[in-house]
Amino acid sequence: MENQESQINIQAEIAKFLVHWYWIVLSIILALVGGNIYFNYQNEVYQTNARIKILDYNNNNNFRLPSEGVSIFARGKINLENEIEVMRSAEIVGKVVDSLNLTTQIHAKGLVKYYELWKDKPISVEWKMSRDSLNNTEFSFEIEITKNGFEILNSGNSKELLFGSVYYNYPIPFRLKLNEPIEKLVGKKYKISLNRKDPIVKNYASSFGISLVGKQSDILGVSLSGSNPDKIADVVNALIAIFNQDGIKDRQLVSRRTIEFVNQRFEKIFSELDAIETGIANDKRENEFMDFGSVVGKFVGKYEDLTTEMEKINDQIALADMLLINIKKAKDLEVFPNNIGVESADVNGLVTAYNEQVLKRKRFLVGAGESNPVVKEATDLALVIKKNIKTSILDYKDYLIEKKNNFVGVRKSSAKESFSFLPYKEKDIRNVERERGVKESLFLILLQKREEAAINLSIVPPTVKIVENAIKNSDPVSPQKKNIFLVSFAIGLILPLGIIYLTILLDTKLHFKSEIEKQLPSIPIIAEIPFISSDNKLIRHFDRSILSEAFRILRTNLNFLTPITDKGSVFFVTSSIKGEGKTFIALNLAITLSTLNKKVILIGADLRNPQLHRGFGIKKSNFKGVSNYLSNTHVLLEDLVVKNLIDNLDLDIVFSGTLPPNPAELLSNGRFEMLLNQLREQYDYIVVDTAPTLLVADTTLITNLADAILFVTRANFTEKRLLPFIKELKEMNKIKNIGIIFNNVGSKKGYGYEYKYNYNYGYDYGYSNDSSNKKKKSILNKFAIRIKKLSSIFKR
Repeated sequence: MENQESQINIQAEIAKFLVHWYWIVLSIILALVGGNIYFNYQNEVYQTNARIKILDYNNNNNFRLPSEGVSIFARGKINLENEIEVMRSAEIVGKVVDSLNLTTQIHAKGLVKYYELWKDKPISVEWKMSRDSLNNTEFSFEIEITKNGFEILNSGNSKELLFGSVYYNYPIPFRLKLNEPIEKLVGKKYKISLNRKDPIVKNYASSFGISLVGKQSDILGVSLSGSNPDKIADVVNALIAIFNQDGIKDRQLVSRRTIEFVNQRFEKIFSELDAIETGIANDKRENEFMDFGSVVGKFVGKYEDLTTEMEKINDQIALADMLLINIKKAKDLEVFPNNIGVESADVNGLVTAYNEQVLKRKRFLVGAGESNPVVKEATDLALVIKKNIKTSILDYKDYLIEKKNNFVGVRKSSAKESFSFLPYKEKDIRNVERERGVKESLFLILLQKREEAAINLSIVPPTVKIVENAIKNSDPVSPQKKNIFLVSFAIGLILPLGIIYLTILLDTKLHFKSEIEKQLPSIPIIAEIPFISSDNKLIRHFDRSILSEAFRILRTNLNFLTPITDKGSVFFVTSSIKGEGKTFIALNLAITLSTLNKKVILIGADLRNPQLHRGFGIKKSNFKGVSNYLSNTHVLLEDLVVKNLIDNLDLDIVFSGTLPPNPAELLSNGRFEMLLNQLREQYDYIVVDTAPTLLVADTTLITNLADAILFVTRANFTEKRLLPFIKELKEMNKIKNIGIIFNNVGSKKGYGYEYKYNYNYGYDYGYSNDSSNKKKKSILNKFAIRIKKLSSIFKR
C-alpha cells in the first residue's frame, strides 16, 4: 500500500508539469532554434597536432676523424625547456609569419559570416611596398566581384576596378590577381586585410601549445588552434621546419668560423715554411753539406725520440698561442673555433660551452633586448666562460713550457753524448730541419681541422626528428554542435520546468483531490463537481450532462453521510470564504434531490450577502425570507415559501429576505431552529445555503441544527491554508457528519459561473468598525492580487 501511495504521489507531481506540456515543447523548440543561430554565428575552431623529437647533435653526431680524442664535454643532455622557449621566440615565429605571409588575410563572405581562405584562393593580393614598411602598417577593404573586375565597398567610390592593375591612390598600393575564371565569382564579396607583424607574431607565439607528450618522454607535442584547418597545419609544419633550419645554421656557423680561422693561419705558416726550405737549400749549396745519417744513425735513435716529444710540445704551445690571439682579437661575443688540435680537454670543453651560450644569446636577442633575463644570463655566463678559457690556455701553456724545459736538459745531455763528434754545421742544419718539422706538423693539423669543418658544414644533421607532421583536422574542437544542442535542449527543458516549479511553489491554491485528502484524512470527499464552460449552470429535469451526473453522485453519497430518520434531513452548504460556489452547489443539489419525487426546500440563510436570487435570474428578491421570519414573530412559514420557480420540479424556495443589521443575533435567537423543525415535518430534504464560515460566525452558531455539513472547496481558488480551519471547525463544534465537495474540478483559469463572485479573499460584510482590521484586509487584498498577477505571468 505504501509503495502504491508513493507511486500515485509521484504521478500527481509529474502531472503538475505535464499539464503545461505545450509550453515545455515550445521552450525546447525556441531553445534549439536559438542554439542553431548561435552555432551558425560562431566561428568554428579547429586544432592540429604534431610531434617531434629534439636531436642531441653534440652526442657524436658530427663527423670526426678517428685520430681525434673524445672530450667529456662532447656529450650533453638537451634542455627541452630551453628548446621550447626557442621555438616560441620572436625570431622563429617571425620567420614563420614571413614565410607564409600571415600578415595578409583574405576572407570570403558566407551566408551569415566571413570565413578565411587559405588554399586555392580565388584571388590574391600583392602589396607594392617594402617588407619593412608593411610590417608596421594596417589596411583592409572589402570588394565585390563584378562582370569585368571588382568594386571596393564602403569607399564612396563605386568605380569598377580591374584585376592585374596597380592602384596607388590608397593607403597601401596594391594589385589583385584572379586565380579562377571571373564568371564563377561574380557577385561574391571578399575582405582583404593587412595586419601589423608584431601583434601577429605575439599572438602566434602565445597560441602555440608546446609540451612533453609524457613525463618520461623526450618527444614534444606541438599544437595550434584556429578557424582554418589547412592554415594551422601549414603554420605548425612551417614552425618545425624553420626551427630545424635555425639549429642547422647555428652549427654551420661554428664550422664556418673554424674554416675562416684555419685559412687565416695557413698564409702565415706557408710563408714561414717557404722561408725555412729556401734557407736549407741555400745553406747546403753554399757549404756542400753531406748526409751524415748513415754514420750516426745508431746514435740518433734516443735523441730523435726526445726530439719528437719536443716537437709535439712546441706544436701545442703554438696552437695555444694561436687560440689565445684569436680570443684577444674577438670583438664582443662571437663564436670561437673549436677542436683545432689543442689536446687540453679543459680548454676544448670550455670553448664548446662558450659557443653554446653565444648561440643561445644570439637566438633570444632577436626577439628581446639586452635586458631580457635569458639574454642577460647567457651573456654573463659566456663572459665568465671566456675568462676561464683564457686562464685555462695560460695554465696549459705554462705546463707545456715547464715540460719543454725539462726535455731541453735531457736532450742536451744526450746530444753531448751522441753528437759531440758531429760538425757544428750539421747541428745547425738539423735545428733548421726541426723548425721546419714543427711548421709542417702544425700545417697538417690545421689542414685536417679545416677538412673536418668542411665535412661537418656539408653533412650537418637535422635539429629535430619529425615523429608526426601536422595534418588537417576536419572536425572542429569548438563549437561542438552536439554539445550546443544538448545545452540548448537542457535550457529549453529546465527553464519552463523551473518557471512551472516556481509557479507551483508560489501557488497556494487547491488543485487536486489528493491535496485535500492529505491534510484532512478524517473528512470524506463526497463529490467532485466538474468545471462547466457553458453559461447555463442549472441542472434540468431528466438531465444527462456531466454536471448532473456529478450531483447524482453527491446525492447518493449523502445517504452514507446522514443517518436514517423519519423526519426530513437538513443539509447545510457552506464554505470557508466567498466565491467557492456554495450557492451554486446548494441550488443544484436541491434540484437533484427534487428529481427523486421528494419534497425539497432550499433555504437562503446567507443573511449578509445573499446570492440565491441570482440563480433564478432575478435582480433581487422582494419576497419575505429568513431574516423577516427571525426578526418578526408574526411572520409565518407560509409567508416565506416561494413555489414554482422551476418547472416540473417539486422544489420550494425560501430566500434570505431583507438584509438585517444583526444576522448573528437573529440566527441564535431560537427562531431558526423552530423554522427548521417545522420544515422537517413538511419536507423530505432541507438544503440550507449558509454564510462563509471563516470571516463571520453566522454558520458556526447553527451547525448543530444540521444533519450534515457540506463544506465546499473550489479548485484553483481555495487556499490550502484554509483546510485546517475545516478540521478545527469540526472539532470545536462537535460536527459528526461533515463532507467536502470539491468544486470546479478540471478548470484552468477558474470556475467562471454566472454569479460573478468577487474572488478577493478579504470579503467584508460591512459590520466591522475597526479601522485597523480594514487596513489589514486592504493590505491582504493587494498582496493577493499581486500574487495572482505574478502567477498569471508565469502561466503565460
